[in-house]
Amino acid sequence: MEGGSSLIPQANSKASELEMLQKQHEEKTMKIQELKRQIESVKLRLEKRKKEIPEEKMEAFKVLSEKYKSLRDEYNALLAEKLGKNE
Repeated sequence: MEGGSSLIPQANSKASELEMLQKQHEEKTMKIQELKRQIESVKLRLEKRKKEIPEEKMEAFKVLSEKYKSLRDEYNALLAEKLGKNE
């Protein structure tokens, strides 16, 4: 019986590890969804500003473009990581 009782802590450890991985997965999924919303918002603002910005306000447009690129890169990295772990 001693051999069987040592499986319980091992099972609990695996269950805890699984719960931790599930929580990380959920957090990454939520982060991906948030980044997706932010990217869409920034993209729409970029499109709107691009049409109405005179030359002297191009700096603000460039800053917004960089933010979009940064968010897109973070989103793509998280998505790739998530998809890589699902395979």
